[in-house]
Amino acid sequence: MTTLIALLVAVVPGALLGFALPPGRYRWVVWAAAPALTLGLIALTMAWLPALGLPDSASAVLVAELLVAGAAVALSRLLSRRAAGWQRPIAERGADDTNGDQRRSLVSRLRMRPVLPRRADLIAVAVPSVVSVAYGWAMVGRLVATPGWDAMNHGYMARRILDTNSVDIPSACSSGSTDTVTSCEFYPLAENVAWAQAAHLSGGLLSTTMTAWAIVIGPLALVAGIYAAVRILRGGPVIAAAAATAPAFLGPMWTSLLTGRVNEQTAPCLAAGVALLLALALRGPHPVRLGLLAGLGGAGIVMMHSYDVLFVGVLALGLLLVVRGALTWRRSAAGIGAAAVAGLVPILPLIGVILGAGGERITEPPDLLGQWGKAIEYWVIDPQRYVLWGYPIPGSSNAQLDGLAVQVGLWIVIACLLASPLSLVLPQVRWARPWLLAGVLFTLVGIWTVASSSSAAQALAGLWYGDSERPRSMIFPVYGVLTVAGATVIGLGVQWLLVRLVARAGALRGSAVPAAVAASVVVLSLASLALVPDTWRPLRKTMVQRAPVGQEYTRAFEWLAEHTPRDKVVAYDRHRQFMSWAYADYGVPTLFGIPPLEKVGRDNYTDRWRALSWLVNNKKAPKNQGCTVRRFAIEYLVVGGRDYKGWDANYEQRRLDDSDRLTLVHREGHVRIYQVTDAGRACSSDQ
Repeated sequence: MTTLIALLVAVVPGALLGFALPPGRYRWVVWAAAPALTLGLIALTMAWLPALGLPDSASAVLVAELLVAGAAVALSRLLSRRAAGWQRPIAERGADDTNGDQRRSLVSRLRMRPVLPRRADLIAVAVPSVVSVAYGWAMVGRLVATPGWDAMNHGYMARRILDTNSVDIPSACSSGSTDTVTSCEFYPLAENVAWAQAAHLSGGLLSTTMTAWAIVIGPLALVAGIYAAVRILRGGPVIAAAAATAPAFLGPMWTSLLTGRVNEQTAPCLAAGVALLLALALRGPHPVRLGLLAGLGGAGIVMMHSYDVLFVGVLALGLLLVVRGALTWRRSAAGIGAAAVAGLVPILPLIGVILGAGGERITEPPDLLGQWGKAIEYWVIDPQRYVLWGYPIPGSSNAQLDGLAVQVGLWIVIACLLASPLSLVLPQVRWARPWLLAGVLFTLVGIWTVASSSSAAQALAGLWYGDSERPRSMIFPVYGVLTVAGATVIGLGVQWLLVRLVARAGALRGSAVPAAVAASVVVLSLASLALVPDTWRPLRKTMVQRAPVGQEYTRAFEWLAEHTPRDKVVAYDRHRQFMSWAYADYGVPTLFGIPPLEKVGRDNYTDRWRALSWLVNNKKAPKNQGCTVRRFAIEYLVVGGRDYKGWDANYEQRRLDDSDRLTLVHREGHVRIYQVTDAGRACSSDQ
């Protein structure tokens, strides 16, 4: 039920905006971009409700989203130039007849007409949707919570939104549950608000809503966006379905979750829908309405994972070059102007923190500065870039290329990618040209930013913190779509040969069947190879290493939720043993929140670590921290369980057991819960 409500919260507000367009393909495009539009509505309301002094809880934001969407649809219909059912000139009618026609015209404008899709399109969308969700469930859905370090940060902020009844940044991004200071200026993001809304309405766990976005909402948006883009460019249902299926297992769709950045995974999933809206705004018959929606969706991307808007822009440019429709100065100006207004208004109150973002934009120089050969190898030559599941990442020493299934899949992908540039000359594959443009451009940008020491390159790299892997994640759908494009090219090549060499193959001339068969065979083959353990086990193993596994966590969290007073907190070794989910999922007040990025708040966080170090009896712990323990109202300390790989412990179990400042009060398997003793909170005036 929590997943269903999360899906409704993500889709319904944005989908309502589809009724601002007449029935037909433009309305379907809006529905394909519905989650991005919902995030845009969230960005609009979460920015302006506090600025206007209005209630800004997660529920208030949801109500405001629906009101804004409803008002936009009503206004669009009332201002429509069409007057269905009002055919005769007014001069030919009597007054009563005119008034009646006016009433009927108003009703007809507000009436929601059904839009029935073709059966072939329904099937062609359903297949990749089922495949994507099934792969996601197999990879992530069986874990206690979403894997990754940053998932716990985002879960913390989403819980703070619920606890403080506010989406205001200082309320959500704080250093802990007691004695708090503001930790950052940019977060929370629109997706955090959507998670809080779903958890509040369903009464479910935040980890469940986050997982729903990772394995249901994001992948379904990806399928809808790619399918809509291919169909708009005259690709057939089978080829569109193949293109929408391949990114689920070809490319780094799931590797973003290793760090816990659900927003980093989801933003590229939404890119195709928003890019298509923008392209159609400049070439379609509804430039203002589509432009407003494209700008709103772009604002949703910015307030979800800001630099992914660059991918949206490049993909929109590619779509603009190939989508059908007249390109006029007047229409283009109207579309661009509408998109600019709708994109800026939602984020205007937050524009300062988005552009500044303080410590959120602290970056390290890329590892390959001046090493152009290695940069090209990383971005182009390394075969690990093209393996199924996109894992291990390029340049990894943990190469998994020995298995037969891995090698077969790799060579199929490389052959198809090498054939994909022929989409530039084959009109049947023109639907792939925007993706080819985006892939080539961002490959060049990736090489440049990872190797160049120029100020421009480093400024651009700073958007993704100098991390060379993030641009690859930003464009991950490109790998799957271009593989299908290459398969289509190969199918067309085989068709050309058969028509010329086989006497009975004349019936294939001009047929779309060979290309569709080739795309289907390649995608089916790769999907089957992705099920072989050699291909998926490395990624799944790493997922498990970065997530809580076992019901001991759930039982321990429930015990803490039952026994911890609301004015007390629980201490732990921060995220290292996954105990942060006790707060995100069960509302247990915790000692640690988000580390302050501004210098003014760092003493607060340092004091929290001093209190923990004192309680666990560390060898170099500061003396006499009982007053600090009281200041932060620490009641319990919880340790044990599995350790997050790569992070050092901040306590020794032997010394903790010898501490007279704690006493063991409960145990769930490998999870131990200690209560602070009088010695642990002893505080005198001279301390």
